Amino acid sequence: MRLISKGFDVKLFDFAKALGAPTYGVIFWAVTIVDSPREQRDVRLAVGSNAASIWWLNGTEAVGLFNDRRMVMDDVLSDRLTLRKGRNVIRGAVINGPGLSSFCVRFVDEAGRPITDLTTHVR
Repeated sequence: MRLISKGFDVKLFDFAKALGAPTYGVIFWAVTIVDSPREQRDVRLAVGSNAASIWWLNGTEAVGLFNDRRMVMDDVLSDRLTLRKGRNVIRGAVINGPGLSSFCVRFVDEAGRPITDLTTHVR
């Protein structure tokens, strides 16, 4: 199922509820394809999630947020990563116990500025 969020975060609890799916004690899987016009070195994956989550870039674990937590934009930054020219795949697993669940993910440069010349494909 495809979901495009109009805000800076994706509200997984509301998404699951609208589908009639379980909302508590579940793992939400997210996959996004990001196209980069060129190779970009020393970028970071900035992640926030309400509940624990783990994120992979092109099959390699990039960053994890552990324990029950509040969703805060850019809560955790990955180590430096390289975006390939062309297609890059971001996968994430958000674990929701009781309560709401949401996440936000973006790439930032070495100065912490958002990288804005990427295009995304959601599947």
